[in-house]
Amino acid sequence: MIKIITFSVVIIISLFLAKLVVYILARKIAKLAKKTKTELDDLIIVSLKKPLFLIIFGSGIYIALSQLSLPEKLNTFFREVFFIFTVLVGIYLVLSLLQAVLNWYAREVAPKTKSKFDDQFIPLLRKLSKVVVIVIAALIVMEHFHYDIKALVTTLGVASLAIALAVQETLGNVIAGLGIIIDRPFQIGDRVQLPSGEIGDVYEIGLRSVKVLTLDHTMVVVPNADIGKNRIINLSYPDPKLKLKVPIGVAYGSDLKKVRNCLLDIAHQLPEVRWIDSYTNKFAITDKINMAINQKFIEQNISIPFPIQEVTGEIALTNAK
Repeated sequence: MIKIITFSVVIIISLFLAKLVVYILARKIAKLAKKTKTELDDLIIVSLKKPLFLIIFGSGIYIALSQLSLPEKLNTFFREVFFIFTVLVGIYLVLSLLQAVLNWYAREVAPKTKSKFDDQFIPLLRKLSKVVVIVIAALIVMEHFHYDIKALVTTLGVASLAIALAVQETLGNVIAGLGIIIDRPFQIGDRVQLPSGEIGDVYEIGLRSVKVLTLDHTMVVVPNADIGKNRIINLSYPDPKLKLKVPIGVAYGSDLKKVRNCLLDIAHQLPEVRWIDSYTNKFAITDKINMAINQKFIEQNISIPFPIQEVTGEIALTNAK
């Protein structure tokens, strides 16, 4: 009877302590954190609340169970369960802290840097950190339960080779994606021209593909391996200035000196000639120049040729009787 009472008291005390710690974090320490200039401490406090509650309350349950006169096999079972529980809470705690730090960096630090490399690398780091933490935790659990890690690594090596052959294309895209992130031939927001001729703004750079939002407001998904094999034209680099070529044709027999003078007059009248300040004005400037050329040619009686097909030959006519 005394052991059951002790068990209940330990459970109640551990629950009280867990809630007390969370209360102190949420009310007292959080108020102090809000007075600081950085948001990092606020994010860390939020990420600590649930893991600390689980650790304290879970430890209380384990201590309470140890007060009972349970069979040795049952005690061993609860020890192993508590170990796995501790590892899971540890994973949750580490990932929560990592996400808090990455969120803080993305909000406060990355916008202040000149390069967009960190903006592109943070999403990748989020995914990699989860994989690394889970793999380390799995190895710890396996070591605890005396699994032969060397044999497992050998088995995984053979299996990974088979998987690599099966997902060769996906791995190629991932490797090319890492190359894009490191080499940075373009960044999010840059306007690019794809090998297919489509023009659009880089919307997202991922491990498997790059998403480009075209001028028609449609999303084009390009595998990273295709980008690595083909030539991509970056219209935003090194600056958004753009040179535009306007092909002009006139009819045979036109006075070329007169045509040249008309075009020079138009060039002097349009400040956009020579360089367009931004690629975003390309189509508007093209239309403006074409309209000015057309109007000038009409005023000067300069003919713009159109495709004409001239058929010559003899036609024999016979009177039908």
